[in-house]
Amino acid sequence: MPETAVVLLVEDQTAYASDFADACEDVTVRGVDTAAEARDRIEDEPVDCVVANYELPDDDGVSLLESVRETHPDLPFVLLTAAGSERVASEAVAANVTDYLPASTVDDPNVLRDRIMAAVESQPPEDDRIQALTTAFPDVAFLLDEDGYYRELLVGPNTAALTVDDPAELAGTNLHDQFPDGMADRFLDHIHATLASGGVETMEYPVELDDGEHWFEARTTPLGRAVEGKEMVVWVARDVTDRRERERRLERQHDELETLNQINKVIQDVVHGLVQAATREEIEQMVCDRLVASGLYELAWTDENEMNRQGLSPRARAGEIDGYLDKLVDLGNAIGGDPATRSMETGEIQVVQNVAESTLLTGAFREEALDRDIESGISIPLSYGNTVYGSLSLVSTRAGVFSERAQSAFEILGGTIGFAINAAKNRKLLLSDTAVELELRVTDSGGVLLDIAERLNCTCHLQGLVPAPEGHLLHYVRVADASSRRVTEAMTDADPVEECRLISDEDDGDCVLEVVMSASTVKRLVEAGAVVQSATATSGEVRLLAEVPQEADVRAIVDTFQSAYAESELVGKRTVDRPIQTAHEFRQSLTDPLTDRQEMVLRTAYFAGYYDWPRGSTAEEIAESLDIASATLHYHLRKAQDELLGAVFD
Repeated sequence: MPETAVVLLVEDQTAYASDFADACEDVTVRGVDTAAEARDRIEDEPVDCVVANYELPDDDGVSLLESVRETHPDLPFVLLTAAGSERVASEAVAANVTDYLPASTVDDPNVLRDRIMAAVESQPPEDDRIQALTTAFPDVAFLLDEDGYYRELLVGPNTAALTVDDPAELAGTNLHDQFPDGMADRFLDHIHATLASGGVETMEYPVELDDGEHWFEARTTPLGRAVEGKEMVVWVARDVTDRRERERRLERQHDELETLNQINKVIQDVVHGLVQAATREEIEQMVCDRLVASGLYELAWTDENEMNRQGLSPRARAGEIDGYLDKLVDLGNAIGGDPATRSMETGEIQVVQNVAESTLLTGAFREEALDRDIESGISIPLSYGNTVYGSLSLVSTRAGVFSERAQSAFEILGGTIGFAINAAKNRKLLLSDTAVELELRVTDSGGVLLDIAERLNCTCHLQGLVPAPEGHLLHYVRVADASSRRVTEAMTDADPVEECRLISDEDDGDCVLEVVMSASTVKRLVEAGAVVQSATATSGEVRLLAEVPQEADVRAIVDTFQSAYAESELVGKRTVDRPIQTAHEFRQSLTDPLTDRQEMVLRTAYFAGYYDWPRGSTAEEIAESLDIASATLHYHLRKAQDELLGAVFD
């Protein structure tokens, strides 16, 4: 290696020349800014090596190289570029460049010094120059001729796996030796297109490697000179498997979001339709019709939650897939454990993302679905409180329509439909001039009021109910023949009791409590669709009186109640006439001007003893029960009282 070298550095945008000279004592650096200055300097004084940036103010580095080769064919010439470029690399090789370096590799001056000294010491042979060229390439590159034969393998620093165990075996083979005919023909067409265009061409293709399928991006450019009479291309193959997977993941997420937006629009449409439906039958048919009309699902149906379920028994249905639902109905008990049944038993959504792989389906169910190209399905429980009225099932011949976010939306829809069904049942009762009165006797030891009545030898009577936030019911219970202290302690200790507050302790020995329970006989009966008229617990039993609409399925209501309280029985059922103006209608004439919140606050204040003397509850205590601010409570009370007084005096 020579002890010193005179280097002509052609570079205009940085102070690299002076920094490089300071860092390397054995290199004499002469810096110029333009290609024209470089040509003049080479003619005027001796230079051991030229180092030029590709981008110059008046020309480019390859053009400078070509002009230098015309007069100084053996002068070492190192080309720098800001980023690896197949086109620039090919042009540089064709112009007989000595070395080719991306600028990022020479941030350390010693790296450039070593390459300069190696270039000055001797010109590397053709193969070494091509190998040096590939340091600019990200993965692996080949020289291929116009007939598809491998001429050279250019291995860069980040070479990906090849299709053969020994890369050296590629030289002299043809594309048809390495790939199936269809793919090899595609590659050969791409080579010809590159030679015809004279520029950079790209394509992507899959290759099966030892660790699975990889995708490569090919960037090809003409070499710029013939070898043994054959035109050549530089073929740079970059592994883009990770990038494609990211792109596919983004596409899937985009498709999922589009589907989710469609689902949300359909659900909003269904919810708006619930307001107009007057009966359960109308509700379920409207839901099925609109979901199928959306185009997302080919089939929808609802099922009844019955104690003695004998396979599918659709209440409402819409859409069709080659007689699929009728076939499931015919199967009857052979279905067993189907998603619809399981959703009603567990109260949870059941999802079949892939029919062929799902463990939720029996053999008969799966076979019928696969025969009709069904991909996915979902069964949603229709519930209100602890009562599951039935299920809604949807079937699709597409995959990916029941994502986790879609399931969350359907869970909300199931609860909304359950609420609408419950409201429809109550609406029937309110508008009817007759009703069915049910009397039930409960002896289960799990009931809170019954346990307290037996334990303290007292009587517990329900005075009133008020709906509270988050689906809770405020039970106002009058207890006779027991001390308020013992009653409060017993209530507080009971597992189903979430909150308990003493409202009044009266002189006659009775006390009134406000109780929130996670489960109670009263709450269960309300959730089953009945209006509770009274509930009294004595030692040994609880007696409940409730009204249901004339058209109600009494057996279903009783079954729902008995599923929670097995030791209960229906001891009375009778039709009762309702007055021309019921008590409810009278109250409604007074409360019509009130908002729902005003009526709720007023009812709570009344049952909580706010208007008693002395008061059973303070405004702060009532506000806390309703989870609102004290100022808000006073505002609603004043507005409600003003409306009621106006109805009386106006």
